[in-house]
Amino acid sequence: MKRAVFFLVMVVALVELGAAFDIRDGLVRITTDDLTLRPMLYRLVNIAGRSKYEPLWFNGDPRTSFVTISVDNRIYRMGSSQEYQTTQRRIQNGVEIEYRSVTNRVTQRIMFAALAGSRVANGFIIELEAENYTSRDMKIMLKEVCDTWLGEDRGNHIVLASNPNVTDEMLLGPDAKEPYVISPGQDASIALLMDAEPRPDSVVIANWKRLSDSKFYYDSELMRGFTLSPYSANDSALGLYWNERILPAKGVVRVESRWLSGGPGSEFISWLAQNYPPKEATAAAAASQENASAIDAASFSIDVEAILALVSRIDGAIENIDTITDEEVRSIMSDLDTLENGSMTATSH
Repeated sequence: MKRAVFFLVMVVALVELGAAFDIRDGLVRITTDDLTLRPMLYRLVNIAGRSKYEPLWFNGDPRTSFVTISVDNRIYRMGSSQEYQTTQRRIQNGVEIEYRSVTNRVTQRIMFAALAGSRVANGFIIELEAENYTSRDMKIMLKEVCDTWLGEDRGNHIVLASNPNVTDEMLLGPDAKEPYVISPGQDASIALLMDAEPRPDSVVIANWKRLSDSKFYYDSELMRGFTLSPYSANDSALGLYWNERILPAKGVVRVESRWLSGGPGSEFISWLAQNYPPKEATAAAAASQENASAIDAASFSIDVEAILALVSRIDGAIENIDTITDEEVRSIMSDLDTLENGSMTATSH
């Protein structure tokens, strides 16, 4: 009897690990593929009066979007490397796909998010987590290839705030001022948000085939189109990169990207240009900076007045050096210590 119960428990556990997930919240949906367990993202749209979920990344073959890790200069593609075993689980606000090896674990979490002031889920936070099982530090780098496809049929693959139609491959480095990278579609769109942390260290806009074939960093010459004849025509993708980090012994490193979904490309592009970043957040940040500057200025003013008063007391003490008492000297020294500590505290803020 015990063996039968144990066997049943194991079967249920295996089914839960292997069965695909399909979860929905607000305007968005996350599924995982039956065979590969790769995630797929969707947006709810209305077409001719009927509601349907439009895929935001290419879903014809979920393997075209993937995560890669470099561990001490050895490169592994999650879901393809035999050194990593793949499992999945449902979490409170999304799904978690785990890739586990003998020495480390890579976890991809896709979570629903209400972004850009929305009251309902309209986007995703994708978290990558690496955990070190060993007793020595590791040097790691992370890459995520996202197979964008929404704008390919109409020839408008990618839109930036500074460029309404990106036609050539390009690199957005750490100093890039672009607030977002849009993949615009006829019925649905998705944007990688770049205006604030968390964000990738760099993003490459490139032909999918060239990006997929690169071992880690995309080292092909940029400023080329999105076609690699005869293998991949009119085919774009985004490569998200996180630079080298130390993964401590028994430690964990986490990075994130934020994705906002929207409706038809023309409408979504116009809406983002007018409303993103949210004006409330921008105004709050400006007000906070103004208040901080005012406080700093007030503190500086008070420090100057205190310094002048103390200097005057010291000058008086020097002029009356023969009659000054020990108590007055201790008082001056105490005020000097107080002023010095106050200045150090203000500087640390």
